[in-house]
Amino acid sequence: MFGRLKDLIRASLLLTVLVAQTVSAQTQPLRIFHVMSFDSPWRWTDGQFAGFKEGLGGVNAEYKVFQINIKRYTSTEEKAERGRLAREFIDTWKPDLVYLSDDAAIEHVAAHYGTSPLPFVFSGANKTLEEHALSGRPNLTGVLEREHFVESIRLLRNMVPGVKRIAVISDPAPHFNPVIDRIHAGMARLEGVELVRVDVLERYSEFQARVKAYEQEADAVVYLGIFNFKDDQGQPVPYEAVQRWVVENSRLPEVSFWIDRIHFGVLGSVTVSEREQGIAAGKLARAILVDGVKPAALPVEPTVKGRPAINLARARGLGINVQSSELLSAEVVTDFQWARTPK
Repeated sequence: MFGRLKDLIRASLLLTVLVAQTVSAQTQPLRIFHVMSFDSPWRWTDGQFAGFKEGLGGVNAEYKVFQINIKRYTSTEEKAERGRLAREFIDTWKPDLVYLSDDAAIEHVAAHYGTSPLPFVFSGANKTLEEHALSGRPNLTGVLEREHFVESIRLLRNMVPGVKRIAVISDPAPHFNPVIDRIHAGMARLEGVELVRVDVLERYSEFQARVKAYEQEADAVVYLGIFNFKDDQGQPVPYEAVQRWVVENSRLPEVSFWIDRIHFGVLGSVTVSEREQGIAAGKLARAILVDGVKPAALPVEPTVKGRPAINLARARGLGINVQSSELLSAEVVTDFQWARTPK
């Protein structure tokens, strides 16, 4: 009898130890490595990261962040080297999952782990996996970024009804090529609007000349990539300086697709929500890390929520009277970002 009791006690103690070990293992923080294509602080990048944590939920996680910073490292060689450094950190730290924001991180990091069991989740991708030549990768899933072009032009025409001719301008960053394709496709949904020019330029002086020329050719401008313009010495021009020059030198109303551009003087847009992008990516990561779903089983889809945004300072400068109905449904920016920055 006593022998059986001892066996029961011994088994009970063993079970207690095993349960304690299991709980301990579960409470160890998961390692998540976040590779930003751009930099921080920046609302687009930081908003995606904050949304990712929100979508991941109450998961105990340790984060480390690497910024490729393609606004600073603009050449092919520099971006490749930044990608190599990120991969070196991954191979050393051995995270449980890698979260990537925007296309450069997909190209320079995820593309190098085709046979790895390490899961990758991305957000902010302008290119599809097919366009990245990564279709069918078993360890990769994420969220596509889809700009709200038609909705943005309709918002613009509500503010400026006379807009009929649209020009599009961009730097040569390749991830904007599919955006331009989608703009062409979206024109069929805009009755009475004509796409008169699409310009992809590298030199800042060319950009400035084209924007001035648009005043004779177009009624409004769509600004895409503005991070990679080079000055006459071949140096990158900060995008904040590009946007400020537009405000001070162009009389044409404009749209873009990201909220930070509104803060730097773009008149209006139905913006892509950086928070929604991150939340969707975080939910994918949770499915992988908590529920055990394979990345390839999770569909790659865009977020659908956009939010109207209007810069009232730009509207005043252009002599545009924005109706209260538009303001009530939009995020309203009342000034320019550079006016808030101490000199």
